[in-house]
Amino acid sequence: MRSLSLGAFTGGRAIVSSVMEDLSIVVVHHRTPEILEVCLERLAEGAPGAAIVLVDTDPDAAALARLVERYPDLEVVQAPNHSYAHAVNLGLHRTHTRLVAHMNADVYVERTTFARLVAVLEQHPTTGVVAPLARTPSGRRQDHGPLYHPHYLRLGLRPGGSVRVPWLTGCLQVVRREAVQRCGGFDPSLRFYNEDMEFCFRVRSAGFDCRLVDVPVLHLGGSSTPASADFLVEGVRGGYQLTRRYLPRPARAAHRAALWAWGAAGGRLARDAEHRRAFRRIQAMARTGHVDDGPFGPTLQDLEDPSLDRP
Repeated sequence: MRSLSLGAFTGGRAIVSSVMEDLSIVVVHHRTPEILEVCLERLAEGAPGAAIVLVDTDPDAAALARLVERYPDLEVVQAPNHSYAHAVNLGLHRTHTRLVAHMNADVYVERTTFARLVAVLEQHPTTGVVAPLARTPSGRRQDHGPLYHPHYLRLGLRPGGSVRVPWLTGCLQVVRREAVQRCGGFDPSLRFYNEDMEFCFRVRSAGFDCRLVDVPVLHLGGSSTPASADFLVEGVRGGYQLTRRYLPRPARAAHRAALWAWGAAGGRLARDAEHRRAFRRIQAMARTGHVDDGPFGPTLQDLEDPSLDRP
């Protein structure tokens, strides 16, 4: 992966550290201590002076003790494994800076990542959220579906620049405090998928825009996600929730019909019994229109304090 120059921040580490004093970074971690260690090492190099809040949804006491010894200023929040959105919101409650970032522990930043993201926010006062160009371990751009490809093409025409987009990946975002205050945090009813897109939709409704920045990060992706067909159901459920909230009636009807057909086909043709059951559940959701309840229930620990859902 290539590293981009710091542009206005070429004055050295002291200037970068000064810029980072306006930034807090919420890192969400679940059962990948080796990956987390590398993540924090890169943050120490790339965001000196930023406050780091680690939200751990399955903490290992010995591992956390080693990290706190190495990083004395690290703030650790232990949380139930309800959802990525819930973990992010818990972290946001602990921050007070003008800018706040949230990220997965399986994202490895470059030395220039946060300096460039902060610079874009400073250059564009109406921008509420920025995110980097996330790449997979193979070097490919993170796949967000065919509708996102034109945004990548536009960014390719602006090397080192940024472009406005309708939404940004939630693996790493930097957000203005003002946008969080206006919109609230992430929606914890969208568990593990679609919460980043929904948050960006609310940010845009509040008068801000979202920008994709040509500065790289490595996103390992899926490093702590169990191999369960329930995550397929949750992704589909959340996607239809977005359609129901933000798209007109004809689009909602078309989406629901497509889900019914896909669920019916998968219920017969999926490769194993677990996935066939998942597709039949998708078909039932499309038939009844009941998509408020996700597939996890108590398997991922219920919220202990619902008042913390949104900052």
